[in-house]
Parts: sequence; C-alpha cells; structure tokens
Amino acid sequence: MNPKERALIASRHEEPDKVPLVLYGYALVQKDFIGVREFDFYQNLRYQVEAKAAFVRRFKDAQCCWSSACVMPEGGFETGTVATAFGGRITWMADAPPWVSLTPINDPEDADKIYSKPLPDPRKSGESMWFLKGIKYFKDWFPLELRREYDLIYGNVGPQTLLAEGLALAMGYDKWMTWMFLHPKELKKLMDVVTDYIIEVVNCASEIVGEAKYIFLPDHGPSFVNEYQFREFLLPYLNRFFKKFDYIPKEGGVRIWHNEGRVSHMLKAIDEIDAEVWQFGAFDDPELCKKNTHFCLMGNLHPPGILLKGDPKEVYYETINIIKKAGYGGGLWISSGGGMAPNTPFDNLEAIMKAIEDYGKYPLSFREESSKE
Repeated sequence: MNPKERALIASRHEEPDKVPLVLYGYALVQKDFIGVREFDFYQNLRYQVEAKAAFVRRFKDAQCCWSSACVMPEGGFETGTVATAFGGRITWMADAPPWVSLTPINDPEDADKIYSKPLPDPRKSGESMWFLKGIKYFKDWFPLELRREYDLIYGNVGPQTLLAEGLALAMGYDKWMTWMFLHPKELKKLMDVVTDYIIEVVNCASEIVGEAKYIFLPDHGPSFVNEYQFREFLLPYLNRFFKKFDYIPKEGGVRIWHNEGRVSHMLKAIDEIDAEVWQFGAFDDPELCKKNTHFCLMGNLHPPGILLKGDPKEVYYETINIIKKAGYGGGLWISSGGGMAPNTPFDNLEAIMKAIEDYGKYPLSFREESSKE
C-alpha cells in the first residue's frame, strides 16, 4: 500500500495497513534543502520545485499533504490574496513571511464600495495572479514520477489562502473582531465577497491543473471567537466554500481544513464544518476531537514544541500516545499540529516513522510499556 492510498483510506474512517504519516513541510523547512533565504525561495519557482521534490524524495514513505504549501508554489498569497485583490499591499522581509503593510478596508464605506463592484479577476489581481502563474510552472516542471506516485499537481488547487482570516488581514484583526459588534452587516457583506473570490481562485486553478480533487483551506478564525460568533460570521462562509466542492469526497479526494488554534470550547459547532480532514493543533485533545467530530484528524505533534525541541525518544512516545487516543478505526493522519518549524530535526521525523512501524500497524495492539507517563 502506498502513502497516498493509506491516507485516503484513513480519511474515510477505514483502516489501512498502518496509520498514515502526512507531512506538512513548507518554505520554513524546505528552503534549507537548497540553502537560500526565505525571500529568495518565495521569489524563485525553480528553487521551490527543486526543494519540494527533494523533500518528497527524502520522506518517501510519507504522503506530503495535498496543500500548495507542501507541493505547489508558495508566495505571499496565503497572507495577501484577499488584501491585494482589493487594493492592499504586502511587504517582504529577508528571512520571514511577508505581511500586509497596507490594508484596503478601513471603514464601513469601504465595505459598501467593495460589495458594489464586480468581483476582481484572480488572473489579474495581486497575489492570486502569482499563485496561478506558479501553478502553471509546477505543472510544467514538477517531476512526473513523484506526481504519479503521490497524486500531486493534478487536481491540487490549493487555495492555500485564508478566508475569514484573509479578510482579517485585509482590514486588521482589531476591526475584523470589533465589527462583529459595531458593523455586522458590513462584515457579512465583505465575507460574501471574499468567499466568492476564493471560490473563483479555485476555479481558475482548476483550469490549469484539472478539476479540484484536493482542497486545502487554512483558516484560524474559529480560534478567535466564541460559538455564537463562529456560527454567525464564519461557519456559513466556510461551508459555502467547502460545499461548492462537495463532489470531491465522492470522487476519491479530500477537503482539508487547517486550524491548529484551540477550539475545544465549541467542538459541536466545529463538527459542522463540511470537510473530511482537520489539521488540528497540539492543544486540542486527540481523543476528545475524535469522539466529538466527524473529521479524519491530521496532527497533532506540536511544531515549535516537541517536534522541534524534543529528542527522538520523546517524539516516538508522543506519536504512540496520539495513535492510542485517535487511531482506532482509521480517521487519523499523524502529522505536525500546524506548519513545521524551521530547523526541525529530521531525526524526529524518523522517530515518528519508527513509532508507526512499531505501534501503528492495523489492527492496533499496544503493550503497556508504549505509554509514557
């Protein structure tokens, strides 16, 4: 059974031969494969293809997540797609991700202006234009044997951009949160436009790499709000996006929601997000999340904690504990609980693989000494 088959079987809450390892490695780790600064990595698509292909080959028994960050172009679009589509600007740094330096939404009148105008064309708008050009480059140059073995590139449409949080970045998190109280109608208008725009980005990507088969939507917005605010200002728009592609699981693909922020205060509501996989963080309990939601869980080794600073033995035992809590019946992808931190030791990734080999084969069976008190 290959890594792709293993992951897809587990996503359906069925048991493959062993618990899948699905790695979420991206620029912060991959740039070291070719020894360049983060800025240079983002600006050079050839660097990205070389580094990402090398990463896939280095961990050939793992499935790299179907995310543009892992196996497709990276740039400023995760941070800046929404902001730059509506007149904002991002600023680059030498060895760190870019940031939104000019917000295009600053008062309620801006919301009305944006709502009344035609939707921007992603092919011609800011960071989405770069994303789409990058996808075309990867389609032309990413190694054919890797895309076939791991089902990469074709049907991988991202969008690898933030939806509700994309709006928060375009107006400032302070406004995004206070407008829930002060200007709720205007905020909902903006969420309507942003949702439609991100759907159109995916449609444009599909023109390049084929009909969407793997969707990866990162959005940490639910971790900033209470259950009422989540249901009112986030859930309808997240689900409008995901439901647009509800054919994907029927055709053997997956829709992935990424949010490593803590949401255990409203798991019943989180369960209503219409995606198959949730990449969850280290501060939500795997057993609780498995019991109270429908998701195949992806995680949840703490990236800047045990995965970066722990030794291989600690990572080994923590991997076993996650499998014990959430591995039965499938529905688990072992991964980092969020993006991998720079300088993550590869010995720790090898320790995950060893733990899976020792204790993650189905049917699961544990010895008492596998638990770490």
